[in-house]
This record gives sequence, C-alpha cells and structure tokens, in this order.
Amino acid sequence: MSTIDIYTTPHCGFCKQVKAMLKERSILYTEHDVTASEDALNEMKGISHGALSVPVVVADKGTPQQKYAIGFEEAKKLLGEQTEEKSKKQGDTALLTCPECDHKQEGTIPTTSCVPFYACDGCKKTIRAAGEDCCVFCSYADKPCPISNKKKGGCADGSCSV
Repeated sequence: MSTIDIYTTPHCGFCKQVKAMLKERSILYTEHDVTASEDALNEMKGISHGALSVPVVVADKGTPQQKYAIGFEEAKKLLGEQTEEKSKKQGDTALLTCPECDHKQEGTIPTTSCVPFYACDGCKKTIRAAGEDCCVFCSYADKPCPISNKKKGGCADGSCSV
C-alpha cells in the first residue's frame, strides 16, 4: 500500500479509531474533512459510489490498484488488521425528519460508521448533522442512535461512544 487517504468528520468516533490505528502502525495518511470542504465530500462520494458515511479509507487513490472501505470494520480489513471479532451488521431503522422541508424518510442506523449527511427525498438537498452531532441520526431521527454519547444538548465530547 503506497498511499492512504481517509475521509472524516471531526466528531466521528469511528474516524478517530481508524486514525489511531494508522498512527499506532506508523502509517502515514492524508485526511480530508468532508464537513469543511464540499470538494472533499464530492470526491469521497465519487470514490465510494455515493457513500455519505465516514470514515471512508482509500488505499492507492487514483491508481488502478485503488481500493476503498466504508466504516471502521471494513477499514480494518482493508488495512490488514487481523481481528477475531465478526463485523457488526447495520442496525435498526429510524425515521429521519428533514430540517429543511419536514419530509420524513426511513434510514438504517449504522453500527460501524457515522453518517454526517443524508440526501432528503423530499427537497433533494444534502442534509448535514446539526452542530457537533456525529451523524444525522443523532440530529434528526425519531429514536436515539445506539452508538452515540448523545445527552441533553448534544453528543458528549462531540463524538460517538465507540
């Protein structure tokens, strides 16, 4: 693996875990904050075929050998991390309410990644998680995200409890 790029958000606990794993293994990487750059978000969506979840880890970006992983468990596999733990399956569903148009749509609550954006089927806008929430399920869902530290007023320490 010659290069590693990681698409993240500042409040994603899974992103922090991947970066810690890379640092522990002395693997250099380039980080792209998708909440700070529309270009980074669009690049991530292009590489990952439209994913709106983070982390997205890309090995050998822009080469014929390019590979990517979405979420912490897939990132560990991509980076050759051996694990006894089986990958977690995606979680329960929740009803997301768009803050722009009040449209309600069902989404699958993730268990190995954060979802800082979603595409509203009503107004067709890309909706961001509110404030320091790690994902849109913390911000707009009808039931709490099972991996969140969310307490009254936002996610504790601005990250998931992963």
